Amino acid sequence: MHTKPPTLIPQPHEFSWTAGSFGLNADTSLVLAAVASDATLFAARELQQMILEVCGFDARIAKGLHVEQRNTISLLVRGQADDHAVLPEDGDEGSPGEQGYHLVITAHGIVVTGADEAGLFYGVQTLKQLLRTQGRRLAACECTDAPVLLHRGIMLDVSRGKVPTRATLAQLAEVLAHYKLNQLQLYTEHTFRFPSHPLIGAEAGSLSADDMLALDQVCRARHIELVPNLQSTGHMRHILSLPAYEHLAETPWKWSLTPAREESYRLLDDLYGDLLPAFSVGILNVDSDETWDHGRGQAKELAGEGGYGRVYLNHILKLRELAARHGRQIMIWADVLHHYPELIRELPADVILLDWEYEGLESYPTLQTLARAGRPFYVCPGTSTWNTLFPRIDNSLANIRNYVRDGIAAGAIGMLNTDWGDMGHYQPLGHSWYSYLFGAEMAWTGATTATETFDEAFGRLFLGDASGIAVAAIRRLGQAVEQPGLGARNRSETIYALWEDPLAGRMVQAAPPEALAQMVAAGQAAIPAFALLPDALLRHELSFTAYQMIHVGQKVQLGQRVRTTLRDLATQPVAAADSLARLDELVAEMQRLRADVTPMVVEFERLWLARAQRSEIHLNLQRYAALLLRFDAALHWLREQRTAYANGGKLDAELATYEVGDHLVLWDEGHRDLKRLVELVGRDAVPPEILEWLVE
Repeated sequence: MHTKPPTLIPQPHEFSWTAGSFGLNADTSLVLAAVASDATLFAARELQQMILEVCGFDARIAKGLHVEQRNTISLLVRGQADDHAVLPEDGDEGSPGEQGYHLVITAHGIVVTGADEAGLFYGVQTLKQLLRTQGRRLAACECTDAPVLLHRGIMLDVSRGKVPTRATLAQLAEVLAHYKLNQLQLYTEHTFRFPSHPLIGAEAGSLSADDMLALDQVCRARHIELVPNLQSTGHMRHILSLPAYEHLAETPWKWSLTPAREESYRLLDDLYGDLLPAFSVGILNVDSDETWDHGRGQAKELAGEGGYGRVYLNHILKLRELAARHGRQIMIWADVLHHYPELIRELPADVILLDWEYEGLESYPTLQTLARAGRPFYVCPGTSTWNTLFPRIDNSLANIRNYVRDGIAAGAIGMLNTDWGDMGHYQPLGHSWYSYLFGAEMAWTGATTATETFDEAFGRLFLGDASGIAVAAIRRLGQAVEQPGLGARNRSETIYALWEDPLAGRMVQAAPPEALAQMVAAGQAAIPAFALLPDALLRHELSFTAYQMIHVGQKVQLGQRVRTTLRDLATQPVAAADSLARLDELVAEMQRLRADVTPMVVEFERLWLARAQRSEIHLNLQRYAALLLRFDAALHWLREQRTAYANGGKLDAELATYEVGDHLVLWDEGHRDLKRLVELVGRDAVPPEILEWLVE
């Protein structure tokens, strides 16, 4: 007899094993009510396909329920059965709530009863997972389940360089639905083909209305809301940098759309008109976060009348009116309003607030502000996959679990797990699945599932690895990038170390040697751990990143060794043979690491194109090209040092003659950009977080 619930994602709230088992065979049939809907039939087809994959035979589908039926799997939606239908044995127990289901397996058959169509679909997903882990003979059990949060979503950034293919988006929706997530958003700044403004998104691999219509169809069949998402205030540099629209920029920094011109709202009206007809959901996320220069330029006089907060609130009210003309309710990120909490109550009650924070904190005090304001809100944690070479897994786990827990206590109506692509979206989709599914688990169960329980289920169900070795490798890689000296708020220095100068980089000077050793060891252990994963693309993505971890760790180790060796040899007045050999060894190792970069770029490009359009991949290819130039410069300088030393000259132990030039990497580029904003509007005008970031 089993002693614990089965391996499932998410874990059910009420589950018990009972006596006996049910064995499927070629005579097993799927039975629906005579009045069953197309949605019920779709769920039945999904189950039919899983039975074929697991058992090797087709289970016939029929309508009409009769008491004498045996060897059947009955799929029902409560309240939609025929007047003359008789439910099979044990089929009428349990009373799940909205989106809930009741599942019973006996020796005679299986009954899945949904509280609604979504509930039936989720009950079928649970049954599919049982089939995958138990095979054709299922242990008898009873399960009653329903989600704690009714809105459980993923937001994928498609605007920071990477635009997924239509096939990738369809697969994403299918997998998310299987694990009971029911909302998907694609964060969009410019990567949509707007017929009324064709210059926007040109040459960026932009998605089309046809792409969205196709994805919306995939989502609706699986009870996913595909929520349109279009940035409508800040983060609009791509659009505002185009000559045709630069006059609509609030400041020369070209970040926020100015509220001082009615033409701004005519533009948004056009964009909404092009975008929204492809979506069936009556919600629009207008984003409007991090509006750092909003009200500081063309609208400065408006700010003088009521302050930056009032300018922002009036802008949001206009966005609400625009969206309403297109039949949409809006949601917005809540960060700007947290600077002006007194204005939250002035928002209409139908505006949904998205509260975001991406660090794993013990508590999230912003939620109390929203709770007191009485406005509907979501909690929005993150996957911690951006600004890092490998996801900051432990941070993501704490962020998702604690945020969902506190959000539920404060009255949140949903969770939107965010997956950003800051500074080029170089991370592959394979990095995100762990946090996607952990978010699904927490939102469904109310953040009650133990991490160990989830890890076991993730390994068996998603990775296809019952041994736990692959999950352990993922966890170890995640911990390696968060070690002291490597981990930081909203980032890990590991990705910075990939592209920084091999001799003069910041990590070469600051990274703890023990952290680098752990990073290399984690990568080396991960490669064989991922080798047997059945999903080839996922295997390649994870293995490639493990390989990069080794390369980056060794690169920084070499840079540190070069600097240490130069200081050591600088104290020796004569260049002995062994001293020259030490320099030759460093040059040879630098050449080896430099040679690794070219095939790394080839593999990076292949993995990018496996799931995404080419779009703006050049953002990252340019970084690799700059890295190769820095390797060449380092090699040239090292050889010059070796020659001078062999001829009796002194070594430049402090790299005073080594020129790096304007080689800025990632957030160094961002800091330079933020300094430009401060120059334009003044220190007193920028939000406080800008000054905090510049101090880091």
